Amino acid sequence: MRNIFKITIVFALLLTAGCSTKYLDPVPQTSLSDLSVFDTKDRIVAQVNGMYDYMNSGAFMGGRFQVYGDVRADNFIPKSSNLVTNFASWNHTEVSSTNEVQNCWGQIYATINCVNVFLDGLKTNWDEGKLDGIITQDELDQYRSEGLTIRAICYFSLLQLYCKPYNQGNGANPGVPLRIKAMKSSEENDLARSTVAEVYTQILNDLNEAEPLAIEDYGDPVMNTTRVHRNTIIAFKTRVYLNMQDWAKVVSESAKIVSSSAPFTATSGVAFALNPSFTGIFEPPYATSESILSMPFTTTSTPGTQNGLPHYYSYLSSESYFLNTNPGLAYAAMDATDARKTSLLLSDGKYFLTKFSDYTTLTDYAPVMRYAEVLLNRAEAIVRAGGAVTQEAVDLLNAVRTRSFPTGGYTVASFASASDFYTAILQERSIEFLGEGIRTMDLQRLNLPFPAKDGGAMGTVLEIPPTSIGYIWPIPANELSLNKLMTPNQ
Repeated sequence: MRNIFKITIVFALLLTAGCSTKYLDPVPQTSLSDLSVFDTKDRIVAQVNGMYDYMNSGAFMGGRFQVYGDVRADNFIPKSSNLVTNFASWNHTEVSSTNEVQNCWGQIYATINCVNVFLDGLKTNWDEGKLDGIITQDELDQYRSEGLTIRAICYFSLLQLYCKPYNQGNGANPGVPLRIKAMKSSEENDLARSTVAEVYTQILNDLNEAEPLAIEDYGDPVMNTTRVHRNTIIAFKTRVYLNMQDWAKVVSESAKIVSSSAPFTATSGVAFALNPSFTGIFEPPYATSESILSMPFTTTSTPGTQNGLPHYYSYLSSESYFLNTNPGLAYAAMDATDARKTSLLLSDGKYFLTKFSDYTTLTDYAPVMRYAEVLLNRAEAIVRAGGAVTQEAVDLLNAVRTRSFPTGGYTVASFASASDFYTAILQERSIEFLGEGIRTMDLQRLNLPFPAKDGGAMGTVLEIPPTSIGYIWPIPANELSLNKLMTPNQ
């Protein structure tokens, strides 16, 4: 991890988001103790921005992580066989040296170390009284909550790509190295893998610690969409518990931010609710009541050409991905009148998403999580926890479904069994979150195979069963080389 060490120590301390480097003095430094990054509130805020900047990278939540979550699955076919734009992930031929395998791991761990450097420094300076008169207790708590949540998102993301899902062995399989303290020298490279269960425990420890510390509402829609607040944390916990198949916890956490009946809203903190228009979620200013967390971009701060979501889904890109129209997949399952289908664009006989339309300047926000997911998480968990289809679960599913397909509502009688409900909700998720990186998570958390794919000129891909080594990514070659305690996936 020497390459990651160089990135994290230099940039995590000296760089921050956008133009925020103006808060730091451009003087050479030789050690962490030399840096005066906690001298003023502006410098502390710049470091908070810096944590988001790392997560916002096109190599991570700024675009590519979401792309990996879709192209590894079954709903898309590539225009191009360019390995730079994830063709190896689409056809499951990734190896330890594959670009995305190495780059995503490196960026996520760089983000983690940026967070750890900040949290360590913040605590030390606060405990020593050096922040008296600079920030308040409430500000300290909020900054900590943001760092802890970003770190939790990072570790959850690593588990989805590089580790067997929790349902295989109840988390007993190898996870990733748990780095929860700042790396300050290359001598700290060597660290063995924790188990999947241990990593999930750390994720939940971070989120549970962060929740009571977090601000309830920034009072600004854009801030509420792009910065962590209390309801962001609760929402993300529903995703974590869903992937652990802890249905009771999904139900209890979602109850904090989902009202007991339609129209479903969060009744405290930021007032989450479904946006009336599906297409409106993905239009400027990208800050609807449904947008729980998104990565922002501007014309002067973009994810990079081959990183941004428009590059992967716009019909204008020569390297984009179009909808697989074969039977049984999301496109075929959509009714012709469904707004999610009518919003697709037909070009050269291929259907493309229009969610991310700014191909020219790449300013579309990259969604990390939406309220629609929380409602569907809750609906599924209610039925799985109780073993029976309930009216509330159907109402939650219908809230998402009928927004785009008003005549497609279900009743409890629509489902002969709980199994039929699970099939319907998995299909609804596949449709609703096209291009948002959810599909692979859904397949793996349920221990389902990656279906075979007929990509036409791009070739065919055989089914990848959960027992296959190709079900998850390999550990990057750089990590295996530089971390003597690291072990490969088997």
